[in-house]
Amino acid sequence: MANTNPNGRVLYTGPSMLDGAPIVVIATGFDEKSANAKTGGMIQTWILRADVPPHHAYKGEEGESVCGQCPHKLNGTCYVQWYRAPLSVWNCWHHGKGYAMAEPSDFDGVQLRLGSAGDPAAVPAEVWAQILPRVAGRTGYTHQWRKPFAAHLRGVVQASCDTLADLSAARSAGWNTFTVLPVGVADPTGTVHCAASAERGAKTSCAQCGLCDGSRAHVVITAHGASAKKVVWQ
Repeated sequence: MANTNPNGRVLYTGPSMLDGAPIVVIATGFDEKSANAKTGGMIQTWILRADVPPHHAYKGEEGESVCGQCPHKLNGTCYVQWYRAPLSVWNCWHHGKGYAMAEPSDFDGVQLRLGSAGDPAAVPAEVWAQILPRVAGRTGYTHQWRKPFAAHLRGVVQASCDTLADLSAARSAGWNTFTVLPVGVADPTGTVHCAASAERGAKTSCAQCGLCDGSRAHVVITAHGASAKKVVWQ
């Protein structure tokens, strides 16, 4: 495609592994590094409904194509601002200059974030398999860790957990975990607190740390942002 936006590449267009609806996966950060200080200069991947603007999809049932039954979608505690970066990326792909199709070599030596928005389990396993051997490091999270179709992500991303019961079950199933703690809740035994978090003084970035690569640690973070008070454990 002539005159495409050099900052992004299209990794995948096709059915979601969650519900079969059309999605698009776009990687950005090739020309301009992410401004997200917490994650650092990682290649970001946006898993979006192909046919619905992301902020509209998030508010409706269409969002389940990329998020499944994520409790943060259902409870309104999602950290993603769907009307900002995801919408900008979607608009460029859908209405604007567009992005070229990705080549596996585009990912040689990069730090990759699987699912800057959306769940990486929505994407066919072979899409990730083509690029993961080439990257220098990665982070990622999935709420689909209980589902057999997401088993290929065990050891690749963290199991997203929202209760102590989740944490125990995911660990027993062989997953490394990432748990969002309500404000004031102490770190569970055997976990490491996110060093890139505000409450730990943002001592590093995700790109530099790399603990959330699915293979090394059980990580926790305290709920943050405008919806932090909504994060509670029953």
